Amino acid sequence: MNGKKQPGARLNDAQFAEFSRKMEQRMNQLTDLRTQLEKTGDLLEKYADSAWILQNWYFEGDWLADRDREAAHPLHQPCGIYSEDGLYNLFGDLEDLCRAVEADCRKFRRRIRPDKADGQPV
Repeated sequence: MNGKKQPGARLNDAQFAEFSRKMEQRMNQLTDLRTQLEKTGDLLEKYADSAWILQNWYFEGDWLADRDREAAHPLHQPCGIYSEDGLYNLFGDLEDLCRAVEADCRKFRRRIRPDKADGQPV
């Protein structure tokens, strides 16, 4: 919309109907976006405890000893948690994704309301 106000009052009836239809589509798109962002927030909350527990176990806890024990006495069940890089890479990927989402949110806010931007670098 390039910062210009829409000339709704200067449109004929057919143009105004088309304009209104497009604006309704935009509102529906943003409603969908809101729903997805709410779901994302819910998922982050849902898995925060699991992430905290795994991260502490892997980086601060007994992961290495537990991995060695599993290697000596295989559990004969899925044990991806003991792969050499599995959790390390997963936490790196999650951190990168969180940073990207934060940056995308800042860009989105700046684009729709530059006067209300949070001033943080993107």
